Amino acid sequence: MYFVDRSAVVLKPTQVFLDWLKSVDEDMPELSLAQIRSNCTVLLIPEVGEPEEAVAYLDERFEEVFRNELSGWEVPQDQWPQNMDLVTFWQFFEVEIHDLVLDSVDDELMVQPISS
Repeated sequence: MYFVDRSAVVLKPTQVFLDWLKSVDEDMPELSLAQIRSNCTVLLIPEVGEPEEAVAYLDERFEEVFRNELSGWEVPQDQWPQNMDLVTFWQFFEVEIHDLVLDSVDDELMVQPISS
């Protein structure tokens, strides 16, 4: 195993997110909060010593993270929330912060940018 010089943030949708999702997609199958939180996005961020550092890092990049999360649900942009500010971001998501990241695979990491 190898230490990775990053911390990890698990981005968990809230009930506010689920309510929004159901309101914009009438064909959405019945989903529970537990279901949409069972497979969440994990972000690698610079190593942090305190949880507040991770929150501050997300605060600086919330727009990109917010857009990425919404686009993953294939909801047209014209149906995204009118107000996508920092307050709305924190209403839509909770975070779980992990300061120890280990890589248990000997293979090289593949790094590929995503389009936002």
